[in-house]
Amino acid sequence: MRRREFVIVGVGSISVTCTGCLDDGTDDSADESETEPIDDSPPFELQTLDAPGSEAGTVTIPRAGQVMLINFTRTDCPTSLGLLPAIDEARAELEAAERDVEVISVFDGSSGPTNSPEELADWWDEHDGNWTIAIDEHGVLNDYYDVRSFPTLVAIDGDGEVHWRDEGGTTAGNIVSGVETALEAQASTDDEETDDEETDDEETDDEETDDEETDDNGTDDEETDDNGTDDGEETTDDSGT
Repeated sequence: MRRREFVIVGVGSISVTCTGCLDDGTDDSADESETEPIDDSPPFELQTLDAPGSEAGTVTIPRAGQVMLINFTRTDCPTSLGLLPAIDEARAELEAAERDVEVISVFDGSSGPTNSPEELADWWDEHDGNWTIAIDEHGVLNDYYDVRSFPTLVAIDGDGEVHWRDEGGTTAGNIVSGVETALEAQASTDDEETDDEETDDEETDDEETDDEETDDNGTDDEETDDNGTDDGEETTDDSGT
């Protein structure tokens, strides 16, 4: 298992929009050699916790057709904590607008503080969290999206493509705007898939129509042959008579 440390940095005055907790890249290779190979390709299945707004189970990231806002966070990063109200405000605004987006806060289980699920749930409750939280046990999701500082936000479509990203904190308005970008991209993809399905259906209908016409032509030919046979037989009989 890799183990990374981080440092808190800031630019100018301290604020949510210009500070963050950076990963210094420390790697514990000894731990890695003792673990079995881990699948680091999407989709990823993360453990979700029993906490306010969250149910114990698993979540798949990405998931076909589903736009997600993923918040990579840490319990001991002040900037990560300071961003939670903005995420909650953005989530409420998107929900009020009936926008289909799933919000998930992810804790890297391979890096930073070692918190049990119970400790994370208590921390979540203490800081008024009210949406799904999950543990990235081996850090594969963090690595896949190249998370180097906390908090990091990404808005992804159903294929896992990032359409908006923010590092170090932002406002609720920016979050909503970023998610809308991902929603528009997903809607465009859905429209293309619908058009493809309709085209396939039309081609199938055309093929079936062609097959039916071929069958009808074959039947007509058979009837013509039968008529020809009948006429020939009748003419022969008449002549013989």
